[in-house]
Parts: sequence; structure tokens; C-alpha cells
Amino acid sequence: MPLYPPIPYSEPNEPLPPIDVSSTDANRSSFLTTDYDSTIPLIRARFPNIDPLYFTKIFRGTIHPEGLIWLDVDRQDASPPNFSDLAHLLYCFEIYGQILCILADPRGGPKEIELQRALSEYRVRVLKLSKVASFESLRDWHKAYLAAQIRDGQDRVEGWRERREGLGALLKKKVAPVEGESGAGGHYATH
Repeated sequence: MPLYPPIPYSEPNEPLPPIDVSSTDANRSSFLTTDYDSTIPLIRARFPNIDPLYFTKIFRGTIHPEGLIWLDVDRQDASPPNFSDLAHLLYCFEIYGQILCILADPRGGPKEIELQRALSEYRVRVLKLSKVASFESLRDWHKAYLAAQIRDGQDRVEGWRERREGLGALLKKKVAPVEGESGAGGHYATH
């Protein structure tokens, strides 16, 4: 089994604008002032076990939200990507966020600090939503939010702070545990 299997993309719920792959860099909406050749070695030093293909996909804005799962180098199976639980989703997102910050400001200046703050606020929002939304719906919401942010500009700080109200319909509430089942072992249904 290859260490870095190809990303099997699933069809998004809503079609995204087509991406012209004939000249990927010319169509980037992120990292417009970042020098790829001098920045990638910094990322490789920080994350030596991640296939550089994924760094390129993040830089160019061609990574799909499902592709973030391959940032988890401890992942053993090559099954179609899906985050197994909230901890796994946030783990992969954290690695992605660290890569974004290096790409946004390789010298660790003010842009990185602002982006770190915005990403932190986003993670807090995900954690708050996890208290009321089923994991499956939260996972779909997170993927849709990421797709929109990738399209609009991954290093756009204000984008990570946007509520994106139109995605709220993806979230389904948790309901109380099934009668007779308690606590962590209880089953939750969605509306």
C-alpha cells in the first residue's frame, strides 16, 4: 500500500466554480506574494513526513476539503477519505492551518499572527457547534466551509471569521440519547 495514496475526490453537495488547471498559479486566490520555492523547504522541515504534493495543492488552492485527511501521516488505510471523529477532523485541520500560516507569512510576522488568531476563532466555532450538531452534519459543514474558503482565498483572514450563514442548513441537531442508554455510550439521532 503506498504511503500517500491518491486523493479520491467525492462530488461536492454544491458545484463549485470550475478551476482552470491549465495555469494553476495564475488562478490562485491565496498566497499571492509568497515565493513557493523558498517557502516549501520551511514547510518540509516542519512536516517531513507529509507528501509535498499536498503542500503544492494547498499553495495552488486545488486541494479539496477531503484531501486534508492525507495530512495525517499516521493514517494506515487507503479507504475513501472521511474524518472519523471530531478529534481527527481538528487534528488534520490544525496541520493544514499551520501550513497556511507558513505560506501566508514565512517570516512569522503580523500576517501569520492575524491568520493564527482567525484560525483559532474558527476552531472554537467548530468546537461550539460540536456541542449541538451531530458529528456527521458538522463534518459536512466543515468541508463546505473549507471549500468556500479555499475558493475565496485561504490566507484571507476575514474569511475564517465569516459566519457563512448559507451553510447553516447543513447542520443537524443532536437529540437526547435513546431511552435506556446513557452518557458517552448513548446514540444520538439527527433531525
